[in-house]
Amino acid sequence: MERSLFGLFTALLCGICVLCAIQAFQKKRFGLATLFLLNAFTNLVNSIHAVYGVLFK
Repeated sequence: MERSLFGLFTALLCGICVLCAIQAFQKKRFGLATLFLLNAFTNLVNSIHAVYGVLFK
């Protein structure tokens, strides 16, 4: 149960980071947008690992 909740939470954070990256690109803050996209990718990988049960072995 905690695995799926952690996966859901990190997927939510991934979506928030993508939205923040879009906002940063619109304001021409490319470094900040790049950091948000890297964080979104990391959250996506963590959510996939949490859902499939690989993260907490």
